Amino acid sequence: MSDEIRMLRDSAATLVANHFSSDSVRRMTATDAGIDPAAGRAVLEQGWLGIAVPEALGGAGLGHGALGAVLEVLGRSFVPGPFWSAATLGVPALVHTANAARREQWLPDLVAGTRRVTVALQDGSGLPAPGALAAVAEPLSGGRRALRGIKRFVPDLIGADGIAVAVADPDGPTVFLIEADRPGVRLDPNPLTDGTSRLGTLSLDDVEVTAADRLGDWSLVERLLLSANVGLAALATGGFDAVFEQVVGYAKERQQFGVPIGTFQAVQHPLADLFGELESARSAYLYAAWAVDHEADDRRRAVALARLATTRAYQRATTVSLQAHGGIAFTWEYDLHLHLKRALHFGWTLGQEDDYAEIIARDGLDL
Repeated sequence: MSDEIRMLRDSAATLVANHFSSDSVRRMTATDAGIDPAAGRAVLEQGWLGIAVPEALGGAGLGHGALGAVLEVLGRSFVPGPFWSAATLGVPALVHTANAARREQWLPDLVAGTRRVTVALQDGSGLPAPGALAAVAEPLSGGRRALRGIKRFVPDLIGADGIAVAVADPDGPTVFLIEADRPGVRLDPNPLTDGTSRLGTLSLDDVEVTAADRLGDWSLVERLLLSANVGLAALATGGFDAVFEQVVGYAKERQQFGVPIGTFQAVQHPLADLFGELESARSAYLYAAWAVDHEADDRRRAVALARLATTRAYQRATTVSLQAHGGIAFTWEYDLHLHLKRALHFGWTLGQEDDYAEIIARDGLDL
């Protein structure tokens, strides 16, 4: 671990300890915004939104591995708020756009945290695909377009200043950047069981755009899916680390028949199996972050594997922990249910598990 990453982890841990105790997070999740304004400002003031932004564009240029180190710490304490979507979707959309004018207009504010962009990729619950875009850009006179349709499961939609939306265009799949208050735009929140996350539905009713609003084609979407899923894998890694440490500690302390329950094979074996699964998932995530930073040829497969392995490991960690804890794990006062709902939500974020398993299979079979 480099000195830069160690410093980032330490600063993130300090911030979490000061602003995101379990009780604080519970109070935040009960609000419409999902995060306390002061705590949200504290996150933005760290400068973390620029960690993976190249130095030439005003960022730190440290890459996805460094950004992931911060997200791991946030994932351990199920920190709510729009940091993941802002750092791995909104900021990269303006970093990788071919539209220099829009980059200059938006990126400095995004890195500073004074404005926020989210990305609307999904029309349904599956992985976004170029041939499955239901929202469309209808040609108008003078090179203008009218955006029509509905984008679902948009991360942290409510409160965003701008939205990068993927639509079917006569020239091919296209990403346009629109302001949240542009005429014809409607934002609706989606209720979630996972109180630490927020999604929304974006409705487009003849939203007028021009070539000046165009950010890129489908290659931009593919880049965003890579960065977002590496970030999601980092959050899941932090989450399953916290759950595993909690259940191992409980197995050492909880006594039955005069001895710790961790001495029983029925408890030991599931925890030993879980440890191996978690370490394998962590390795997959770390390689995926490296592969994206170095544009390795296998980066798409590596990210799909990391996404699949870490989210499944997070879900399994919560299940094994529930079984080891017994009845106390089902109580509202115990934190495990927050991890459980978050882990299940991650499994459906930006597509379903089968979508990512198919990427791995097709790559392995060279299809």
